[in-house]
Amino acid sequence: MRLSLRIAAVAIALSSATSASADTLEKVVILSRHGVRAAMSSPEKLEEASARPWPRFEVPAGHLTARGQTLVARMGDYYRQSYAAQGLLKAGDCSAVYVWANVTQRTIATGKAYAAALAPGCPVVVNTVGEGNNDPMFEPVKAGIAKPDHALARAAVAGRVGGDLTAWSASHRQEAEQLDALLMQCAKGPCPAAPGKRRVFDAKPGFVDGEDLAGVAGPEAFASGVTESLLMAWADGHDFAALGWKGLDEETLTRSFFLHQAEFDLRLRTPYVARILAGHLADRLLATVEGGAASIGPADAKLVVISGHDGTLASLGGLLRMEWALPGYQPNQIQPGGALVFERWRRDDGVRVVRVRFTGQSLSQLRNMTTLDDKNPPLSAPVFIQGCGTATPAFDCRLEDFEGVVRRATRADG
Repeated sequence: MRLSLRIAAVAIALSSATSASADTLEKVVILSRHGVRAAMSSPEKLEEASARPWPRFEVPAGHLTARGQTLVARMGDYYRQSYAAQGLLKAGDCSAVYVWANVTQRTIATGKAYAAALAPGCPVVVNTVGEGNNDPMFEPVKAGIAKPDHALARAAVAGRVGGDLTAWSASHRQEAEQLDALLMQCAKGPCPAAPGKRRVFDAKPGFVDGEDLAGVAGPEAFASGVTESLLMAWADGHDFAALGWKGLDEETLTRSFFLHQAEFDLRLRTPYVARILAGHLADRLLATVEGGAASIGPADAKLVVISGHDGTLASLGGLLRMEWALPGYQPNQIQPGGALVFERWRRDDGVRVVRVRFTGQSLSQLRNMTTLDDKNPPLSAPVFIQGCGTATPAFDCRLEDFEGVVRRATRADG
C-alpha cells in the first residue's frame, strides 16, 4: 500500500511536469524546514520518557548534523537539476539564487547547504536579520509586527475542541497507548509505571502559559517533542536496535507521529493563531512570487529559498488552508528538509498561475542518504489552495486570485 501511494505521488508530479511542458517557469520560492538536527533535549532527559537509552548526537542540541547538511544538499542538488532542465537556472548565473534564513544555527547551516548545491561555485550569501535579533517572518510577535489578543488566541483553540481539551485528548487514547508501548517497551500500553520515568499518560491536558499564543499540555504535547527526537535520530542513521530498542521501524514511526500532528494542528493551524504567526510571512511570500517591491531578495532572483522551521510551514499552511500528505508521514507533517514550493508559471495561453507542492525525502531516503535524481526523486504532492485552486493536474491558481487569497487571509477578522 505504501509503495502504491508513493508511485501515485510521483506520478502526479510527473504528470504535472508533462502537462506544463509548453509553459514557462518564471519564479520559484522554496519555503523549507531546516535539515536533520540534534534533539532539543539531552539524552538523559529523553531517557526519562523511555525504557531504553537514547542515541548521542555529535553536535550540540538543536544544531544541524553532518548528515543533515548532506541531506539538505541532496535536496538542493535535485532542485538545481530539475530547474535547470526546465530552463529556470543556468550554469554560472550567480544572481539567480537568493537565500534567507532564520537566525538559528540549524536554519543558517541549512541555507548554506542549499546555496552551495543550487549555485555551485557561486558566492551566495545566506541572509539573516543577524544574531540576537527577531526576524518578523519567523517571530512576528517578538519582532513587534503582530499584536495578538492572547485571550482570543486561547479561545480560538478551545473552540476547536469544544472547550474541553481533556475530551479532545481522550479521543487519542489508542494512539497514546501505542506510543507508550513503544517508549516503555511493553507489549501493550498503558505500560506499568516505573521509578524516575515520565510517561505519555502522566501529562495532563490543559492550556499553559509561555511563548506560544495558546500553548497546550497533555499527551499530545509530551509526544510532540519525544517523537520529533525519534525522527531526528532515525534520519541521522542511529542504531536503536543496538541500544536495546525493539519494534522501531518505519511503519511504527509513522504511527507514532499522530499525536505530534494533533498537537501541531491545534496549536499552530488554528486560523486566528495562524494569521498572527504567518500573516507577515504570507505577505512577503506573495510579494516574492509576484516580484514586487517587498520581495524577499532582489525582485529578479529566479529562485528564493527561505530556511525556517516546521512551525513556519505549519502556520502558513493553516493560514492559507493548505493540506498535504506524503506516503510514510501523517497528513500535514513536515519532515526535516520538507518544503512548500511555490512556482510562478506563464502558461502557453498567456495566463500567469501559481502552482504549489509539498516535497521532501521519505523516511528511507533520509535514513539511507539516498542520492536523488529522476529515478529516485523525493516525494512530492500538489497542494490545492482553497479559494483559487482549479481542477488541473497541478491545481493552477491564477496569480491575481492567489493575491486575493493571501490578502483576505492576512486581513481577516477574528
